[in-house]
Amino acid sequence: MAVGSLTISAATETSVQLNNGVVMPVMSFAAQVWSDDVCKSATSDAMTAGFRFIWSSALIGTSCQQAQGEAIAASTVDRSELFISGTVNTGSCSGLDNCYQQTLSEGEGQFTILGLDKLDMLMLDYPAQSCDGIAGQWKAFEELYAAGRVRTIAVSNFDSNDLACLGSDATVPSVNQLHFAVGDGSSTMVEDNAKLGIVVQSYSPLNGGSLLHDADCTSIGSAHGKSAVQTAFKWILQRGATVATESTSLKHLQDDLAIFDFMLSDDEMKLLNGKSNSVVV
Repeated sequence: MAVGSLTISAATETSVQLNNGVVMPVMSFAAQVWSDDVCKSATSDAMTAGFRFIWSSALIGTSCQQAQGEAIAASTVDRSELFISGTVNTGSCSGLDNCYQQTLSEGEGQFTILGLDKLDMLMLDYPAQSCDGIAGQWKAFEELYAAGRVRTIAVSNFDSNDLACLGSDATVPSVNQLHFAVGDGSSTMVEDNAKLGIVVQSYSPLNGGSLLHDADCTSIGSAHGKSAVQTAFKWILQRGATVATESTSLKHLQDDLAIFDFMLSDDEMKLLNGKSNSVVV
């Protein structure tokens, strides 16, 4: 198991050890802006399919998150087997004090919304627009972490300047959720974050669905008895990142996890690394 990042040789492993020792599944289920019924049923199906990481974003709305919480509570999967993350969306806050208070309040709200006393991870959806604001956001997260309310704290959409705003004495985020998919092969974001001990989690791993029928992903997948989707996910893992994906189909969710029994060759990785496409989120 790799610490702080995945390695190509470890890309058949289903989990990664984060920089504070917490073990996180590399594949997570992330609900989208769906009806409450769909949020609940899809989350239930994800656990049935084998997902053990349920990533629940404040961006999907309170009622959808509550429906996810209901699915978790009703599941026969023991809570100890699940890795559950909530998020806080305070990117529009202003100044250290305002960002601290708003982030702390919304962070506390995640426990109530999801119906849990403790979360495995809490993630900032967006950085504030100033270093003071980011410092306030992170101060709130560090307090929740120090109090044992969350096992690890993470960020999303943070670039190098945003990460620098956390300060040299800050708790290093364990995860940075970023857009990373086939077509981003020239990016160094995974390596840059790994140098800090931060794991990249890919959102929109199919580039807004554009990779579903990508000719290269399809051709490579066929050689392994896999789909274009499975190939695209495998590329992410072999590049050292992790995946947040979504589906309302139990079959698709099962297929999403059937990616740990094959490896892309050096030539296949080289081909996919060289692709470029427009970013679709």
